[in-house]
Amino acid sequence: MLRRRFLQALATVLLGAATGLREALALSRPRVSFRHGVASGDPLPGAVIIWTRVSTPYADDVDVDWQVALDEGMRQVVQHGRIATGRQRDFTVKVDVSGLEPGQRYFYRFRCAGRNSPVGQTKTLPRGDVGEARFAVVSCSNYPAGFFNAYRDIAGRDDLDAVLHLGDYIYEYGLGDYATEHAEEIGRVPDPPGEALSLADYRRRHAQYKTDADSIDMLARLPLIAIWDDHEFANDAWKGGAQNHQADEGSWPVRRDAALQAWFEWMPVRGEPAGAGTQIFRYFRWGELLTLIMLDTRLYGRDIQPNVGEDVSAESIAAALEDPARRMLGAEQEEWLRLALEESSETTWQLIGQQVMVARMEPPDLEPLVDADGPSYFKPEALQQVIASSKAHHPQVLDVWDGYPAAKEDFLRDLAAFANNPVVLSGDLHTAMAADLQLSTGGPTVAVEMMTTSVSSPGLSAYFPDKYPHAVRDGTLAQNPHFRFLDLDHRGWLCVTVTADECVGEWHLLDTVLSRDYQSRVASRLTARAWHIDEGLS
Repeated sequence: MLRRRFLQALATVLLGAATGLREALALSRPRVSFRHGVASGDPLPGAVIIWTRVSTPYADDVDVDWQVALDEGMRQVVQHGRIATGRQRDFTVKVDVSGLEPGQRYFYRFRCAGRNSPVGQTKTLPRGDVGEARFAVVSCSNYPAGFFNAYRDIAGRDDLDAVLHLGDYIYEYGLGDYATEHAEEIGRVPDPPGEALSLADYRRRHAQYKTDADSIDMLARLPLIAIWDDHEFANDAWKGGAQNHQADEGSWPVRRDAALQAWFEWMPVRGEPAGAGTQIFRYFRWGELLTLIMLDTRLYGRDIQPNVGEDVSAESIAAALEDPARRMLGAEQEEWLRLALEESSETTWQLIGQQVMVARMEPPDLEPLVDADGPSYFKPEALQQVIASSKAHHPQVLDVWDGYPAAKEDFLRDLAAFANNPVVLSGDLHTAMAADLQLSTGGPTVAVEMMTTSVSSPGLSAYFPDKYPHAVRDGTLAQNPHFRFLDLDHRGWLCVTVTADECVGEWHLLDTVLSRDYQSRVASRLTARAWHIDEGLS
């Protein structure tokens, strides 16, 4: 009896010691985490992309389990699986989950090495009769330029169906370059601190942006539909190079492909990089209500801008603007767009998400409007040159559709011929704007344009200091009567609400991005009416 009790007691002690040893080893072993949050994107009626990134101390591949459920508690799991990731994908995880129901809200999470990710939520696209769809439209989210207060504004809504990001999701510049003058004081120094050039650089830059708390919150709440613009690569990029890529920075195709790889790794989008032939133009359908068509006006088919390259002169710019062969989309994408518009003829609306401004923007005479001695991103001599050239009222911003007049005319003619109720969504210019779009020959409005301002990048007022309040804005509106709304000063986002009768744009503008304490207001609300698009915005 005593011997048996002794052995039982000894076994209990040894078992407790073993358990304690296992717990101690577990605590001492490096742990994985999901410090970049979770995201979803590219929703379809029966599928959606879910994404995360595993922060791990291990050099080898790791297995990641994923689940999709009907409830936030993850008890009603409808799909699950396992996927491996590793250094070849920068430990990012992207799963195209199929077999889902249309128009359904889902929840999802990941698990690796005993650790769970946060739970994200997403939506599949609806089919059939859809009463309403609502989107947040954003662009130009520049980490060192300011806080992503617009993302926080969006995350606080419970009535949105998706976030449309129209490009410049990251910026390639290093500390001391464009829009980094406040980076140190607000604790947002770019990582790496120099300009992004290599695959490792672009990966680190994407990783930094996805550690932003407001970005994490927004992406965990809503599916993202994204296209790139130039700063995911380098400023003023085109299919063969970029203004901000110099010969001493290596091969442009090598840099472009590095940026492509990082973008596809870190974004919840379908597809894989394929060099110069990489296609991100695609469309999404919300039942019979609308088709969202996303274009690539940056890399796939864009010819070089008239004012970029060697030996640029007034004569060379004029010759380029008169060349009908110069394209923005490229012939293949132009044909794809025509087919996409025809295939979407069963839907009431066509929303065309693309990167840059379509409306013609003639500058007013800036001399009586601009304080040439005020603070400006332009150097004094460059500002004086812009002021002098403005007297002719010729478009000055040539990285947009104004730099490709023949291609723009063809684009608008295609919208007039093949679209039902086309609304163009644009970004890039750090300006909140709305305009009616007409052919150069005049006539009725063929489409309307709604432009979102930047999330954090400085606006045009940072280039053109006013002599008196809103001088440049008011002068620009007077010079361009097809503009219905214009704000050059504020950061924010655009809310687009679509019903069978109306497409409504609301511009949510913020008072600051240099503090996490901010105020948001609806600065304008404009409406396009279905089947009356030729009457323009009201």
